[in-house]
Amino acid sequence: MRISPRRPGSALLALMAAALLGCVTQEQKDRASIEEFKQAATGMWVSDSGAELMMVPVRARMVTDEAIYVERLDASGVIGRLLNLQMSDDGKKILQRALAFKNDGQWRDIRDNPELLTALLPKDVRPAGTCDIQISDDANSVSYSCGGSAPETFKRK
Repeated sequence: MRISPRRPGSALLALMAAALLGCVTQEQKDRASIEEFKQAATGMWVSDSGAELMMVPVRARMVTDEAIYVERLDASGVIGRLLNLQMSDDGKKILQRALAFKNDGQWRDIRDNPELLTALLPKDVRPAGTCDIQISDDANSVSYSCGGSAPETFKRK
């Protein structure tokens, strides 16, 4: 890179522009990875024990930029969580931070009306640990663990 004697700051500006381009590119890669995860996870899943798992991307902009709603249904009842999805600092893993609803009754119809989450505020949720949802290479099964539960395998319904 040649520095112009008339514009000594031009090299600095060029370096800053290149650095910003690199950041945007990594941010775009991170968003693409998260979007790919959301699309692969979306759907209805069932375990050998008969438990059902529903995952659907949602918009909850007041709480998180990237989210999916996860609902697990079995004989003991329904547990719904909002997952805040973020890339790890090293860009190698999608962090899945669970958020529980403070007033479950208020958010009971999310399965049928996910648009309700657009009204969700930070005061409506509390941290509920992490989840570990691993999608198989063929995207026909997932390993699911949330809030410290033992991993469970679900197949596409």
